[in-house]
Amino acid sequence: MTWLLPIVAALPLLVAALLALVGKWLPHRAADVAALTVAGGALVLGLILVARTADRIVTHWFGGWRPRAGSFPVGIVFAADRIGAAFAALVLLLLLASLLYSWRYVEDEHHLYLVLMLAFGGGMAGFVLTGDLFNMFVFFELMSVAAFALTAYKVEEASPLQGAFNFAVSNTVGAFFVLFGIALLYGRTGSLNLAEIGLRLTNDGRHDALVVVAFSLLTCGFLVKAAMVPFHFWLADAHATAPAPVCVLFSGVMVELGIYAVARIYWTVFDGVLGEFQHPIRDVLLAVGCVTAVLGAVMCGMQRHLKRLLAFSTIAHAGCFLIGIALLTPDGLAGSAVYVLAHAFAKGALFLAGGILLVARDDIDELLLQGRGRGLPVAATAWLVAALALASPPFLGTFTGHALLDDAASVAGYWWVPAVIAFATIGSTAAIVRSGARVFLGWGERDDPLLSEQPSESAAPGEQQASLALMQGVTLVLATAGLVVGALTGLAARAVEAAHRFVDGADYARVVLDHRPPVPVPPETWHTTTLSIAWALVTFAGSFTLGFASLYRQRLPGAVTGALARGLAPLRAVHSGHVGDYVAWLTFGTTVIGGVFALTLR
Repeated sequence: MTWLLPIVAALPLLVAALLALVGKWLPHRAADVAALTVAGGALVLGLILVARTADRIVTHWFGGWRPRAGSFPVGIVFAADRIGAAFAALVLLLLLASLLYSWRYVEDEHHLYLVLMLAFGGGMAGFVLTGDLFNMFVFFELMSVAAFALTAYKVEEASPLQGAFNFAVSNTVGAFFVLFGIALLYGRTGSLNLAEIGLRLTNDGRHDALVVVAFSLLTCGFLVKAAMVPFHFWLADAHATAPAPVCVLFSGVMVELGIYAVARIYWTVFDGVLGEFQHPIRDVLLAVGCVTAVLGAVMCGMQRHLKRLLAFSTIAHAGCFLIGIALLTPDGLAGSAVYVLAHAFAKGALFLAGGILLVARDDIDELLLQGRGRGLPVAATAWLVAALALASPPFLGTFTGHALLDDAASVAGYWWVPAVIAFATIGSTAAIVRSGARVFLGWGERDDPLLSEQPSESAAPGEQQASLALMQGVTLVLATAGLVVGALTGLAARAVEAAHRFVDGADYARVVLDHRPPVPVPPETWHTTTLSIAWALVTFAGSFTLGFASLYRQRLPGAVTGALARGLAPLRAVHSGHVGDYVAWLTFGTTVIGGVFALTLR
């Protein structure tokens, strides 16, 4: 047992509370130093935790309520394996980068901004480290409330308020699903400990309607947070209006937390009782992931507001992350984990580059910014490097994650999955290449009627005083990190080893409840396959070819552009911006997914 676990999450939360009390009287720079210091300290502790979880699961029982062997757990536990610890470290790393970027980016009520960012980061770290189901809900709500407030930070404008409202309503409905699912499991097992719930359900052996409904509610509730279709509508509204450094956390880790929760709960709680139904569960999750990946890529290509464009790109990639989880294999999980890492850095850099454009050019609209980014060479370089990372060229960027997913899907017999991932990658990255070429190089036509018009956005007075040199430095470092991840081919083997430990729910229960050492995981090796390199060349070439070609699509015959406009019109109409429509789609999606589970898991 170690105090390292709770301190990683508690440090940002404690300093957030302290700044809420005294931050009003502190100079801005003193508050910044305090926030950066605690984020950096928590990151160091998180990296130490990653090292300690190399061959074991680290636990901490609060208040000394550590159960004796065979006894019923009444205490609350934090339990971290390598994947959970690495996720917490990634949260804190992006938090540190966002705070450094925000040194002079957000000036209005600056201490409140720091309070919300630290609470947001601490809540996300606690979410991935806790071993208690109700604590997951508590941290879920803590980070959600902070995220709602950060989305509406420019409270004097209408668009942030609408985005925050849509975000809050959708995620609150998802939270109710999670809470009802927790209540059903508590009623069945009498426990909130993840390991104990899984053990009791496995020993009971019944997969009756209560278990199926609980599984459906928890899955759908967390898929709302993951912005899966048809629960995805809130995400673009939130990303389009939140400050750029906040979007780094939204796209880099918050969306992925919903997917992490689905994986953690399935393998820890439900695998023992629903393991015989892997095929229908896999099919449902694969269908949701594929539809999300394809729709996100298509919608991404229709945006001219850069932050909305990047938001739909995140939806497309999140669908690919879910595909890796849906394969229900360690290799698929490892692929998603490595993919998340490269995507978080690259997408974070793109959002930060968007923030630089907003500060330096007072706009975020691709068409209105045409050629106006020529005087920002560092931001342009970061945009290109990040786009290259997302295009997944061989041995760079998201390549390793893609390769693991492609190989895992092919081994499982889903030969078509690599094509779906390639489509999502090409469609979403081509839009990023197109916008970058138009903004930073001035290429392309002045108008494109296929792009959706969105409300304009301008920099706040405080943002215009931001330090561009510091902002560009942070952006370039993140973009480079995203590109380098793909070159770390040894990371794949370590990820597969960590995934084998993650999916072993029985071993997790033995460590947490009986305090036994974990079963050793055999060392893994991973070799690049010809298939993965071939798909990487396809996505790389396709992304840049389609991106440059779409700069001049007005040159297509009128019949072709007309057909495209008519075909895309229903998608525009569905994304109406009305929260009532979003709740209706959320209800529909939950009914369909829950109904399919009810029919197949029996």
